Amino acid sequence: MTEMELWVEKQKIYELCARYTLSLDGHDIQAWANCFTEDGVFGFGDHGLCGREKIAAYGQIHSQIASRHLNTSLLFEVDESGERATGQSTTVASFATREGFKVAFLGRYDDELQKVDGQWLFSRRWVVADTLPDDPAFDLLSADPDLVPVVQQLVDAYKRLGEPI
Repeated sequence: MTEMELWVEKQKIYELCARYTLSLDGHDIQAWANCFTEDGVFGFGDHGLCGREKIAAYGQIHSQIASRHLNTSLLFEVDESGERATGQSTTVASFATREGFKVAFLGRYDDELQKVDGQWLFSRRWVVADTLPDDPAFDLLSADPDLVPVVQQLVDAYKRLGEPI
C-alpha cells in the first residue's frame, strides 16, 4: 500500500468516527448502529453490546438525551491487507441538564475496524474511562449530582442489553 493509499484509508476511518458521533448526537440511531459490522461489539467495563440490534436498542435510550460527543487525537494503523485497522482516540461526552451542558465523560476509544464491501466499520469499539490518578476506583460518572439521573438511565440500559465480555 502506497503512502497516498494509506492516507486515503485513514481519512475514511476518520470520516467513520465523525459519522459515529454526528449520527448519535443527531439521534439517527440506525446510522449510528450501521457504523458497526453486523456482529460488532460496543463495550465498556466488563460488558459489551453484541451486534447491531443491541447497539441500536441502546442508541434508542441514548436518543432521549441531548448530548455532544467529541472525538479527538485519532491515531489508527491499517494492516498490510488494507482490510483491518486498529486505533485509539480521545472522547469527551457532554449532556444537557437544566443547568446547561455538563461534561459527563472523558476517556478513550480502543478500536478494531474491518472493511466490509469497501467501507470501514467498527468490529469492536471499547470505551475506557479516565480515572482520578490518586483514586482510580472513584466513580466519576456519579460525581455530578445533576448528571446522575441522565447517566444512570444509560448505565441501566447498557447493563440490561449488554453481556459479560
